[in-house]
Amino acid sequence: MNRSLHTLNTPPSDSDTLSHCLMALSEGDELLLIEDAVYFTLPAHRHKLPSGVPIHALAVDLQARGLTNATDISIISDPEFVNLTLHCNRVVSWF
Repeated sequence: MNRSLHTLNTPPSDSDTLSHCLMALSEGDELLLIEDAVYFTLPAHRHKLPSGVPIHALAVDLQARGLTNATDISIISDPEFVNLTLHCNRVVSWF
């Protein structure tokens, strides 16, 4: 099965980029929140993300923004990010 890793780096205020990203997600794909997209882990924005898709957030970006609570989202390190890219057939960046 073809798996894609979608990396999203825009904040919740950029609803167009999120919308395009969500339309492109297919079964088996994964979503990684990086940079300002880690604000989607906040309770006020979490509902905007899809269920049924593995969602990850980059730990260094959470820490840089003082975010510590990311319920039901996998928090990954930089080496885990690299490993995730190796296990997916392609990486699609949304910015």
